[in-house]
Amino acid sequence: MGAGALLLLLLVAGLVVRASNDGKILPGTRVADVGVGGLTPERARERLRPALGDEGSVRLRTEGRTVDVARSDAGYSVDMQATIDAAERSGREGVLGGLPATLRGLLISRNVDARVRVDDEKLEAAVTQVAEKIDGDPFPGGLQIDINTREVTIKRPRAGRMVNRDELTKRLRRELTRGGRGPIDVPVRTVEPVSDDRLAEIADEAREYLRQDLVLTGAGEPLTLGKGKIARLLAVESNDSGRTAFLGVDRERLSQLVAQLTKRGAVAARNARISAPAVGGVLTGKDEVTWKARSAKTTVTPARQGRAVKREEVGTALRKGIAAGRHRIAVPMKTTDPEISTAEARKVDQLLGTFTTPYVAGQPRVTNIQQMARTVDMTLIPDGGQFSLNGITGERTKAKGYVEAPFIANNRIEPSVGGGVSQFSTTMYNAAYFAGLPLDAYRPHSLYIDRYPPGRESTLNFPDIDMKWTNDTGAPILVRTSYDAAGVSVALYGHNGGRRVTASPGARQPVEGGDFSITVTRRIRYGDGRTVEQPITTRYETESKAQPPAEGDAAPSGE
Repeated sequence: MGAGALLLLLLVAGLVVRASNDGKILPGTRVADVGVGGLTPERARERLRPALGDEGSVRLRTEGRTVDVARSDAGYSVDMQATIDAAERSGREGVLGGLPATLRGLLISRNVDARVRVDDEKLEAAVTQVAEKIDGDPFPGGLQIDINTREVTIKRPRAGRMVNRDELTKRLRRELTRGGRGPIDVPVRTVEPVSDDRLAEIADEAREYLRQDLVLTGAGEPLTLGKGKIARLLAVESNDSGRTAFLGVDRERLSQLVAQLTKRGAVAARNARISAPAVGGVLTGKDEVTWKARSAKTTVTPARQGRAVKREEVGTALRKGIAAGRHRIAVPMKTTDPEISTAEARKVDQLLGTFTTPYVAGQPRVTNIQQMARTVDMTLIPDGGQFSLNGITGERTKAKGYVEAPFIANNRIEPSVGGGVSQFSTTMYNAAYFAGLPLDAYRPHSLYIDRYPPGRESTLNFPDIDMKWTNDTGAPILVRTSYDAAGVSVALYGHNGGRRVTASPGARQPVEGGDFSITVTRRIRYGDGRTVEQPITTRYETESKAQPPAEGDAAPSGE
């Protein structure tokens, strides 16, 4: 048979193979080492999915242990359609329309690369996680010091290990790209530790340092550490992951020492103290009321700076002192400023707001109101600070001097320790209201109580119902409280630039299923002439839904 006839025969054979595999992938085709020759694209997709899907993981191994990395966590994804298309084209392209390639597939497999993508960021993150599991710093060695004899012995160092992250990234990417699942050997190198000779030098330094006591100065009275305490404190340290070492201090002992020095040497800063009259004025109006901040005479006791240990610098000072062989080391200290300085306190020259509410003397609730007034009196709120009545007084308990008195819970009168203190909350609310301060948290009673201005009152319950306001005046605010047999008063001192506040109540409006609603508008005129209006609408339930309110004040539950 001539060469031409042989070539013709081969071409015909190739065409026959093509014809018999019309609509199928040609014989000999493999993807990710999975044979797909003779399969339709749909069947090939089903066969490849277990091998190429992003489910599963790649196994890594090193020094007798394995680590599995989820393909999806390593940023692996596959374009299955593009992969199937490439498999279909395999053997159909090239010289003579690919017929020689078609015939070779009958004898030799053709491997088609899967169309895989690997997200660089996810791959880097996965390699980092693997390295963090495998990496180990060398142990720089240690000292064992007998606290009685001061005999110093050495703990031998140990080598560390470190993953070659760049090489592991290459290997893992290659395995993912070909659709493999490992195992892959993790490239790891040994990190040599500190030498025995260096540890011997450190041990000699420790023996020499143990010859004298250590005196720490600057944090109160000097603190002397005897040789036994020094023996507990000294340790081998490293500042480069265990590759070098020096004589330093034990971290746990250092922490204990810092706590001792902090307690010994700390002097709290003292805020400036402001004195002002307990009763600045009397304001009781329930209807339309206008109030403007008025001048007040105050006196100031100067503030005082404090001092504190620079906790984060004690270790450094000790290490430097030990390295230099010094046995008298100054503890790093810093000054601390008061929250309210003398200059800030001297800004307080106005009665910002005040209010008084009445009560009937001799009732249990009055005991609670007066106890709360005593607790709150002389509270100083810095500029930008927030006043919280619950935050200052805490839970009302008998141990704090509170007694049982009626209060309203879910429109029912019930006895409770601390009952009645909503009257103090309402008094504070109105003082802050007329001071023109931002009212952050408050809740009206569910039942109208005629001792209070309708729509200008605030119940209280610990811990869920609070009365809060913010000091936005640019100066501290001093809270003064006072009480007598007729009622309780709150006065707020500071400097707000002369804000003028007007409370304008609207008419009471009947409400379906309730008692009435009322809108009270607060108008604040600031020192720069700017005016702000703040309408607040309050709804009250009918008294028929509950017993007549006695001396308990709250809604829906409160004191």
